Amino acid sequence: MGDAEDTLTIESPRRVQVEFSPDAFRRLLEIKGMAGAPSNAEVIRDAIRLYEWFLRQRRENYKFQLVKGDTVKEVELVLVG
Repeated sequence: MGDAEDTLTIESPRRVQVEFSPDAFRRLLEIKGMAGAPSNAEVIRDAIRLYEWFLRQRRENYKFQLVKGDTVKEVELVLVG
């Protein structure tokens, strides 16, 4: 592929078809409602941005904490692909 074709591929909108189990689709709809997102696609785009941020933080050896009032709880996020 030439450079122009690579740019076209990256910068043009792409449709992606994803197959969800019934449980995963229910979870997607629940998250959509909780977030007040206008579409399933918006939920998935937000999830990708959040996952990218998470991976960057983890790569920099940041630790994650939950803070509620005076309580601080360090958590380890383990994602299984």
